[in-house]
Amino acid sequence: MTLRESVNYNKAMNIVITAGGTSERIDDVRTITNSSTGSLGFAIGSAFARAEEVDRIYYLHGRRAVVPESDIIEPVEIGGVMDLHENLSRILTEEKIDAVIHAMAVSDYMVHNVTTMDKLMGTEDPNHVQDLSGNKISSDIEDLVIHMKRSPKVIGIIKELSPASTLVGFKLLSSVPHEELIRVGYRLLQKNRCDFVLANDLREIDRNRHRGYLIHGDGSYDTMNTNEEIADMIVRRVLEERKVK
Repeated sequence: MTLRESVNYNKAMNIVITAGGTSERIDDVRTITNSSTGSLGFAIGSAFARAEEVDRIYYLHGRRAVVPESDIIEPVEIGGVMDLHENLSRILTEEKIDAVIHAMAVSDYMVHNVTTMDKLMGTEDPNHVQDLSGNKISSDIEDLVIHMKRSPKVIGIIKELSPASTLVGFKLLSSVPHEELIRVGYRLLQKNRCDFVLANDLREIDRNRHRGYLIHGDGSYDTMNTNEEIADMIVRRVLEERKVK
């Protein structure tokens, strides 16, 4: 039995998928980003594109992420966290969205301003003031200081703007006990009113394996071992959830 045959659901669905990583701008040529490649988001997007119940996919992706090829996918390139916030808010406000798969690795911090240690300490030579203006900060500066501030939690706006959407959140930790991984993932689910959360540990991810645990609202979870298995399970559970709703 195929995925399409396993769920009898005839309503055309609009899906939002976020994938890859955000990039916070330092100047016009430099950014701070993370190591996300968007490969899991790609697998999820490809799996939803194969589901005949889905009519349109808004694919919000980081600049390094590859976009699945499909006529129903509308790609939206994302820069920093506020860019993601703006585009996601716009789509959730203007469109009826049935499900949001928030797989993007969103930066916890944004660039607030750029300065130097001498400026911070008040020891800058007034005859040799470092110019930090312009589109590209000079590479001659020896002690550049980047001041960062906490980013808003984008996942928190999803149910506020579109309470009827099925929401899948993601939580990545590194080298923690399994019980803690599930506990933290379930806490994310409760805090942000997610329907499911995909919890994974960096030590269980490599080139040939990606073990993930899709946590349900009752605390139970599915276990998968590859990106493709994770993607198919997310599609299956979302379609089942939408059938009930």
